[in-house]
Amino acid sequence: MGIDRLNQAAGWLGRWALLLMIGIGAWNVVGRYLGLALGLSLSSNALIEAQWFLFDVAFLLGLGYTLQKRAHVRIDILLNRQKRRRQLQLELAGTLILLMPFALMVLLVSLQPTLQSWMLLEASPDPGGLPRYLAKSLIPLGFLLLALQGVAELIRLRRSLQTSEEH
Repeated sequence: MGIDRLNQAAGWLGRWALLLMIGIGAWNVVGRYLGLALGLSLSSNALIEAQWFLFDVAFLLGLGYTLQKRAHVRIDILLNRQKRRRQLQLELAGTLILLMPFALMVLLVSLQPTLQSWMLLEASPDPGGLPRYLAKSLIPLGFLLLALQGVAELIRLRRSLQTSEEH
Protein backbone atom coordinates (compact mmCIF):
# COMPACT_ATOMS: atom_id res chain seq x y z
CA MET A 1 0.00 0.00 0.00
CA GLY A 2 1.31 3.46 -0.88
CA ILE A 3 0.60 4.84 2.60
CA ASP A 4 2.79 2.13 4.10
CA ARG A 5 5.67 3.00 1.79
CA LEU A 6 5.27 6.70 2.58
CA ASN A 7 5.44 6.04 6.31
CA GLN A 8 8.36 3.64 5.87
CA ALA A 9 10.26 6.44 4.13
CA ALA A 10 9.34 8.82 6.95
CA GLY A 11 10.51 6.23 9.49
CA TRP A 12 13.80 5.85 7.62
CA LEU A 13 14.27 9.62 7.69
CA GLY A 14 13.45 9.67 11.40
CA ARG A 15 16.08 7.03 12.17
CA TRP A 16 18.76 9.03 10.39
CA ALA A 17 17.59 12.21 12.10
CA LEU A 18 18.12 10.53 15.48
CA LEU A 19 21.64 9.46 14.57
CA LEU A 20 22.48 12.95 13.36
CA MET A 21 20.91 14.43 16.50
CA ILE A 22 23.12 12.24 18.69
CA GLY A 23 26.20 13.27 16.72
CA ILE A 24 25.38 16.97 16.97
CA GLY A 25 24.60 16.57 20.68
CA ALA A 26 27.96 14.93 21.27
CA TRP A 27 29.70 17.67 19.31
CA ASN A 28 27.87 20.37 21.30
CA VAL A 29 29.11 18.88 24.57
CA VAL A 30 32.68 18.32 23.38
CA GLY A 31 32.73 21.64 21.54
CA ARG A 32 31.55 23.56 24.58
CA TYR A 33 34.33 22.26 26.83
CA LEU A 34 37.04 22.07 24.18
CA GLY A 35 36.10 25.56 23.03
CA LEU A 36 36.45 26.89 26.58
CA ALA A 37 39.87 25.26 26.89
CA LEU A 38 41.04 26.66 23.54
CA GLY A 39 39.33 30.01 23.85
CA LEU A 40 37.19 29.33 20.78
CA SER A 41 33.48 29.12 20.11
CA LEU A 42 32.96 25.60 18.76
CA SER A 43 29.21 25.43 19.25
CA SER A 44 26.38 27.68 18.13
CA ASN A 45 22.70 28.36 18.63
CA ALA A 46 22.07 26.75 15.25
CA LEU A 47 23.72 23.50 16.38
CA ILE A 48 21.84 23.54 19.68
CA GLU A 49 18.53 24.15 17.89
CA ALA A 50 19.40 21.51 15.29
CA GLN A 51 19.21 18.92 18.07
CA TRP A 52 15.59 19.65 18.93
CA PHE A 53 14.71 20.12 15.25
CA LEU A 54 16.08 16.64 14.47
CA PHE A 55 14.22 15.22 17.45
CA ASP A 56 11.04 16.77 16.00
CA VAL A 57 11.79 15.12 12.66
CA ALA A 58 12.24 11.71 14.29
CA PHE A 59 9.26 11.97 16.63
CA LEU A 60 6.70 13.61 14.35
CA LEU A 61 7.61 11.85 11.12
CA GLY A 62 7.79 8.57 13.03
CA LEU A 63 4.18 8.69 14.25
CA GLY A 64 2.66 6.87 11.28
CA TYR A 65 5.59 4.46 11.00
CA THR A 66 5.23 3.56 14.68
CA LEU A 67 1.54 2.82 14.19
CA GLN A 68 2.31 0.72 11.11
CA LYS A 69 4.83 -1.38 13.07
CA ARG A 70 2.39 -1.71 15.99
CA ALA A 71 4.99 -0.16 18.30
CA HIS A 72 2.66 2.50 19.70
CA VAL A 73 1.21 2.50 23.20
CA ARG A 74 -1.41 -0.22 23.37
CA ILE A 75 -3.54 -2.05 25.89
CA ASP A 76 -2.26 -5.51 24.99
CA ILE A 77 -2.94 -6.89 28.45
CA LEU A 78 -6.66 -6.40 27.81
CA LEU A 79 -6.59 -7.35 24.13
CA ASN A 80 -4.68 -10.58 24.65
CA ARG A 81 -7.52 -11.97 26.75
CA GLN A 82 -9.97 -11.56 23.86
CA LYS A 83 -10.68 -13.82 20.91
CA ARG A 84 -9.13 -12.72 17.61
CA ARG A 85 -12.39 -11.37 16.20
CA ARG A 86 -13.01 -9.28 19.33
CA GLN A 87 -9.42 -8.00 19.20
CA LEU A 88 -10.02 -6.80 15.64
CA GLN A 89 -13.28 -5.13 16.64
CA LEU A 90 -11.61 -3.32 19.54
CA GLU A 91 -8.71 -2.22 17.31
CA LEU A 92 -11.17 -0.92 14.72
CA ALA A 93 -13.22 0.94 17.34
CA GLY A 94 -10.11 2.42 18.96
CA THR A 95 -8.78 3.60 15.63
CA LEU A 96 -12.12 5.15 14.63
CA ILE A 97 -13.08 6.65 17.99
CA LEU A 98 -9.70 7.63 19.46
CA LEU A 99 -6.88 7.72 16.94
CA MET A 100 -8.53 9.30 13.91
CA PRO A 101 -10.31 12.16 15.71
CA PHE A 102 -7.16 12.98 17.69
CA ALA A 103 -4.86 12.91 14.64
CA LEU A 104 -7.26 15.00 12.56
CA MET A 105 -7.84 17.48 15.40
CA VAL A 106 -4.11 18.09 15.91
CA LEU A 107 -3.64 18.34 12.15
CA LEU A 108 -6.40 20.95 11.81
CA VAL A 109 -5.42 22.92 14.91
CA SER A 110 -1.77 23.08 13.82
CA LEU A 111 -2.42 24.29 10.26
CA GLN A 112 -3.17 27.95 11.05
CA PRO A 113 -0.11 28.55 13.28
CA THR A 114 2.07 26.75 10.74
CA LEU A 115 0.76 28.86 7.84
CA GLN A 116 1.18 32.01 9.90
CA SER A 117 4.75 30.99 10.72
CA TRP A 118 5.46 30.50 6.99
CA MET A 119 3.94 33.90 6.11
CA LEU A 120 6.23 35.55 8.67
CA LEU A 121 9.17 33.28 7.82
CA GLU A 122 9.40 32.93 11.58
CA ALA A 123 12.95 32.71 12.81
CA SER A 124 14.50 31.73 16.08
CA PRO A 125 14.62 34.47 18.70
CA ASP A 126 18.21 33.42 19.39
CA PRO A 127 21.04 34.90 17.28
CA GLY A 128 22.13 32.44 14.60
CA GLY A 129 19.21 30.12 15.33
CA LEU A 130 17.26 28.08 12.81
CA PRO A 131 14.01 29.03 11.06
CA ARG A 132 11.02 28.07 13.19
CA TYR A 133 8.58 27.72 10.30
CA LEU A 134 10.32 24.56 9.13
CA ALA A 135 10.03 22.93 12.55
CA LYS A 136 6.39 23.98 12.89
CA SER A 137 5.64 22.37 9.52
CA LEU A 138 6.51 19.00 10.99
CA ILE A 139 3.46 19.06 13.29
CA PRO A 140 0.72 18.96 10.64
CA LEU A 141 2.90 16.75 8.43
CA GLY A 142 3.47 14.22 11.22
CA PHE A 143 -0.20 14.05 12.13
CA LEU A 144 -1.18 13.81 8.45
CA LEU A 145 1.10 10.77 8.17
CA LEU A 146 -0.46 9.34 11.34
CA ALA A 147 -4.00 9.90 10.02
CA LEU A 148 -3.11 8.33 6.67
CA GLN A 149 -1.63 5.32 8.42
CA GLY A 150 -4.80 5.17 10.51
CA VAL A 151 -6.81 4.90 7.28
CA ALA A 152 -4.53 2.11 6.08
CA GLU A 153 -4.98 0.30 9.40
CA LEU A 154 -8.77 0.71 9.21
CA ILE A 155 -8.75 -0.88 5.75
CA ARG A 156 -6.63 -3.78 7.02
CA LEU A 157 -8.78 -4.26 10.11
CA ARG A 158 -11.98 -4.22 8.03
CA ARG A 159 -10.54 -6.83 5.64
CA SER A 160 -9.46 -9.00 8.55
CA LEU A 161 -12.92 -8.77 10.10
CA GLN A 162 -14.55 -9.71 6.80
CA THR A 163 -12.19 -12.68 6.45
CA SER A 164 -12.94 -13.83 9.99
CA GLU A 165 -16.69 -13.65 9.23
CA GLU A 166 -16.24 -16.04 6.33
CA HIS A 167 -14.61 -18.70 8.52
